[in-house]
Amino acid sequence: MKIVFLILQFLTAGIFILSGVSKLFPIEPFEVVFIDLGLSNWILAPFIARIIIAFEIFIGVSILINLWAKKTIYYLAQSMLVIFSFYLVHLLFTEGNIADCGCFGQLLALSPLTSLIKNIALMLILFVLPKKDWLPKIWFFVIGLLIVSFVATFLLNRVGLQNVPSKSLNKSVDWSGLPQTFYQSNTTIDFTSGKKILVFFSASCPHCKNAAHKLSYLNKENNINNVIIIIASKKEDNLNEFITSTALNYPILWMIDNTFFKYSGGVLPSIYYIEGNVVRKKWTGEFFDVNELKEFITYN
Repeated sequence: MKIVFLILQFLTAGIFILSGVSKLFPIEPFEVVFIDLGLSNWILAPFIARIIIAFEIFIGVSILINLWAKKTIYYLAQSMLVIFSFYLVHLLFTEGNIADCGCFGQLLALSPLTSLIKNIALMLILFVLPKKDWLPKIWFFVIGLLIVSFVATFLLNRVGLQNVPSKSLNKSVDWSGLPQTFYQSNTTIDFTSGKKILVFFSASCPHCKNAAHKLSYLNKENNINNVIIIIASKKEDNLNEFITSTALNYPILWMIDNTFFKYSGGVLPSIYYIEGNVVRKKWTGEFFDVNELKEFITYN
């Protein structure tokens, strides 16, 4: 029986640790869950996401080394599973069982119902596992492990503390060097008229991926009509991997030559708000002000 309990202990610990680590890269889809639920804003969501991930890793490692802290870890684990289960029920009713719960980030897709069954199984396993501490001064190790979990989480995927506003330019630009038709489409673009937001990404840029996740969330209902994504990639496979992994749902322009950098500049991602040939606003870097950008978005 000891062998069975040991296997269940390692399995439970592994699931908690894997659940935390897999959501860390990329973390943006997990961050937007709290925004989508109305529990946070763009500033606080990165902190909330990392705190929860740190607790998952902390609980998993504690179970792995049999550090129960007089059942405190047991109650923390059960509480976290209950909270996650409430979210899964909400997801099941609002989006159906075809949605990906995001429990393991992009590593493994699970439906809400499958994940709910997993949580119930984990609750039962936790209930039957022996919970005897093996150290006399247990709280010293608990606090130390908690600190290590939090520090590691925030260092491995650091929060950008700055929310960078736009720069006003009012500069005329000749956009004729950009592709004039969308990727995998014969639709042409007129850059000389109308109000548009041009977003420059590189398929090999990790900061661009982070920004792409945020933009994908903004267009969750697929009704934004003035954002165009320009992606630099030497290979089409890399381009498609970028689009798929970030769930980009905007018109795409694909560029393979150095003309891309003539327009994007030296910092990526670069985002321009244009009125005809005139650039009115420019955002650069990963930490662009999402709320400010939303002011210039138009919808169908």
